[in-house]
Amino acid sequence: MLKKVGAIAAIAATVAVVVAATLGGTASARSDKTAAKNPLCKRAGLGFAGPLTGGAAFLGKDQSNWMKLYIKSWNAGKAIPGVPKSLHRVKLNLLVEGDSQLNPQVAATVGRQMVANKKILGMVGFAGSNENLGGGPVLDAAHLAYVSGSATKDTLATGAAGQKALKDFFRVVPINSQQAKAGVAYIVPKLKLNNGSKIMIVDDGEAYGIDIANAAQKAFKAAGVSKITRESVKETDANPGGSAGFAADMAPVALKAATGGYKLVYAPSQDAPDSQAFVEQLKTDGYKGGFMATDGSVSPQQYKFPGAFVSFFGPGIDKINKTYVKQYKATYGAASATDPFGAPSFVAAEMLGTAISQQCAATHGKKISRALVAKKLKKVKLSTTILGYSMAFNNPVDAFHGPKSGVTVFQIQANGSYKEVYAAG
Repeated sequence: MLKKVGAIAAIAATVAVVVAATLGGTASARSDKTAAKNPLCKRAGLGFAGPLTGGAAFLGKDQSNWMKLYIKSWNAGKAIPGVPKSLHRVKLNLLVEGDSQLNPQVAATVGRQMVANKKILGMVGFAGSNENLGGGPVLDAAHLAYVSGSATKDTLATGAAGQKALKDFFRVVPINSQQAKAGVAYIVPKLKLNNGSKIMIVDDGEAYGIDIANAAQKAFKAAGVSKITRESVKETDANPGGSAGFAADMAPVALKAATGGYKLVYAPSQDAPDSQAFVEQLKTDGYKGGFMATDGSVSPQQYKFPGAFVSFFGPGIDKINKTYVKQYKATYGAASATDPFGAPSFVAAEMLGTAISQQCAATHGKKISRALVAKKLKKVKLSTTILGYSMAFNNPVDAFHGPKSGVTVFQIQANGSYKEVYAAG
């Protein structure tokens, strides 16, 4: 009996140990599974960086507002063009708004603020090319992806002599050379320019303006227009004398264009009031030719000289999804809603939100990091967007960091409105 009882006791003890181990293992597995869920796959942070003060503040504020509209719609589960219904959306918070002021040194400081906040998995911005050159390396070092809705300098993603390629930089707008080619393709036949026509190209003394001016000069020559005079006038924000300094520096250039028989002044600038002041001075001096600004001057409230032209990296406000334009107007006002400049930043944030959600979905909420978001971002494809066309980082000449098209040319009407006159395929 004792032997039997002992044997039974031993068996019972063994079973108890096995059961305990099994239960403990199950509990442990459940605990590990719960612990493995990354909280950033429930709610992730984003940052924004652009000019929120200074002459270009209207651009940065519009971009920030469109990003906020996206986040509100995304978190509410509203239908957003291009986002599959089946995608489980990670909730998003805008944690830091950095005023990078179109200044590369300030952008570097803003970049460090973004990096310091560990909840931020991606950033919309920087707005300007020069900002990206200053702040981009800071974000690259932390593998923090940043998607710009307006930085267009060709070599940001590819690199150039004296400039390293920005590895975790992306953009939802076409590069300067694409915009310059489209502008030239329209304006040459429009103004009947030929080899005998004199044109003047005036850059703004900054990375953006110089780059697109160089691209335009090359495009004009390729189109058979070779009598090109090149000038440079520092825009208001970078001019030591501010707006008065810009006016003083611009005056002799305008007079030269007016008295020199020029048929076109092509003047890239990141400051819409500068473009308005320039074309007004030209007309005061008796200039009879055409005037074309570029994307940094797209502001129907500030650059509105009838007959002037402007090239842009996106569609006009009438081509943007009407539901979202209506929501934007109701939230931020009618004046801001006439400006299409900020809408691409909605799409920039959408690309980030999609990448974060796809990464979390692929790992059942377990693995998410800045580096993984940057990697996933390269593969994000939206079948459509509020801009009316698809989006992917698929431009071979942009190191696959930007879209292949999207350029539009407007002519300003008598009432100051922007009429689309050309769209590049």
